[in-house]
Amino acid sequence: MRHTPVRLSVTLIIASILLLLVLRSLPTRPEPGPELIPVEGGSFMAGNFQVPMRAPDGEQSVQWVAQADQGALDPYPVEVSAFSIMKKEATNALYDRFLKQTQRPARWQPVKGDDEQAANMPYDEAEAFCTWLGKNSGLDMRLPTEAEWEYAARGRGQAIPWATDNGQWQAGRNLPEPDSGANKHKTGAFPPNPLGIQDMANGLHEWVISDPNRDPAHVRIFKGGSNTGTSSRDTIPTRGIVFPLSDATIQAKPELARLKGRPAGTVYFQNATARCVAPLKSNGTPPVSAKPDSTVPPVFNDVSVSAPS
Repeated sequence: MRHTPVRLSVTLIIASILLLLVLRSLPTRPEPGPELIPVEGGSFMAGNFQVPMRAPDGEQSVQWVAQADQGALDPYPVEVSAFSIMKKEATNALYDRFLKQTQRPARWQPVKGDDEQAANMPYDEAEAFCTWLGKNSGLDMRLPTEAEWEYAARGRGQAIPWATDNGQWQAGRNLPEPDSGANKHKTGAFPPNPLGIQDMANGLHEWVISDPNRDPAHVRIFKGGSNTGTSSRDTIPTRGIVFPLSDATIQAKPELARLKGRPAGTVYFQNATARCVAPLKSNGTPPVSAKPDSTVPPVFNDVSVSAPS
């Protein structure tokens, strides 16, 4: 029996539709996510700590890393389970993908260098961003706790003041020069810390999960240095405390227009971004070795006098 051209056309159309439906039902390959750095667990003293410091005149003394006005927590013991952490801060390109896929309002203006700069986001969206990122990568992702953040920044709990490659503050080599636009806002422009993590001492501040035993429930905490106010005083124990914005503040700022209408007392905004973590299976949580890392100097240079505040 011969098929007429009309019957052949209908058959081809039906076959094409069925093939399209089958292809659409197949699981799609997720877009590549950010690089993650594994961090083995261990025990350490979180919060503020003391290190030997060398003044510009060469005199040495033992000093607290964070000063009294910088909000650092008193030293406290903590055991950290193994986890993986984003090598770099969340970029604008990744954040905009999150906003689009979760059908959230877009930001008020486009951002240049969208795949090279860290994304500024409110706390609740940083939480949601990590959850979304985890679903896309098949991981249970969230913001780091403050202790996890400090543990990673300090190369598994070592006594280093700044989260740089050698624990020193060396503007122009491992951190941006003050008032310099060169590479200032580009992620990954400077050497990583001993674990391979970048931009924990510069870039944007980073949201962390606060400890309910140490902070009231109505505040949010950020950590790390920031290019918007580069200062050697931004040591690892230093922390910022953020209170919820008032409706009047949200109404007055154009960049916050997309946040209008949210319940009062729920919007926390700061020049801060997300660096998500995911738990890792581990054979145990051995204590941090007492042997110092070979890249970390025995004495740190005190630059707080010469650096801008």
